Amino acid sequence: MRTVTGSRKAPHRIAAVLVTATALLLSAATAAHAGSASGGSNYYDGKNPATTKDSSGVYCNVNASQIATRPITDRSTGQQVATLQIFYSWSCQSNWIRVTGNPYGGNTTKNIFSSLGGWNSESDSGYGSSYSMMVYAPGTTQINGEVTLWSPGINEYNWKARGAFAL
Repeated sequence: MRTVTGSRKAPHRIAAVLVTATALLLSAATAAHAGSASGGSNYYDGKNPATTKDSSGVYCNVNASQIATRPITDRSTGQQVATLQIFYSWSCQSNWIRVTGNPYGGNTTKNIFSSLGGWNSESDSGYGSSYSMMVYAPGTTQINGEVTLWSPGINEYNWKARGAFAL
C-alpha cells in the first residue's frame, strides 16, 4: 500500500526525525537522572501516577487498567525485544506508558500525547522497565505515543528499537 507521498517509508522517516529531535532535546540528561519535559494545561499532565491523587484521595495508579500493548521491535532484525504498555486511570482520567524488558541498557525515550494538547516526553537509562508521567485524556480522547530504545555509551544517538501506538 502506498501513502499519499508515494512511499511506504515516509511515515517512518517523519517519526525518526521527530524522535531524533526529541532525543537531542533530552540528551542533556545525565545517566543518573531522567530527563523529562511535559506540557498541557490540565492538573494531571506530567504528574506521576504513583504519587498523584485524584479528588477523592486515591492514587491514580490504584484503579488503573492496562488498555493496550504494542511490540517494541529491533531495527536490524524486526524481532520484538521489549513491550510497550498503555495504562488508563479511571479516577484521574489520564494515560501513561510503561516499557518492559529493555535489553540494551541505554536510554529509553518515551513520548505520549493527548489530542487535548497534553504531552510528556522523557528519557531514562538502564535495563528492564520504566514508565512515563501522565497525560489527561478523559473518555474517548485520542492518545498516541512512541518509545525508542537506544544503545548505551557515548553514541546515544544510535537507536536500537522502536514501538508506537495510536488509540
